[in-house]
Amino acid sequence: MPTVRVVIADNDPEALDLAVTDLGLEGHDIVGTAREGTTALALCERLMPEVLVVDHRMPPGPWGVEVAEQVRRAHPDIRVVIYSNYQSEDLCRRAEACGATFLPKGNLRALRRAVADA
Repeated sequence: MPTVRVVIADNDPEALDLAVTDLGLEGHDIVGTAREGTTALALCERLMPEVLVVDHRMPPGPWGVEVAEQVRRAHPDIRVVIYSNYQSEDLCRRAEACGATFLPKGNLRALRRAVADA
């Protein structure tokens, strides 16, 4: 499996650590992490990862779907995975409309597949 360059953003430090550890053990290059949306956007701009994994609810700045929309608009080659406990039809619709993938948090197997398919 080829190594994928990944930025991960989640305001929950334990969830962030778990995703970093799991995807790192899968052989991916975690090039940056963020605890809020503004930093995630800056990291994507500076590091140009292949994949951004982003939680949805990340106060105080932009939430995951807004981050996904901005990243996809500016850099359509960066794949975005919204990985969140929060689920709604509107969130899924907006994720799909901007070309992001939505996955419920906790399904690490699905997250691994989504990142590897980048």
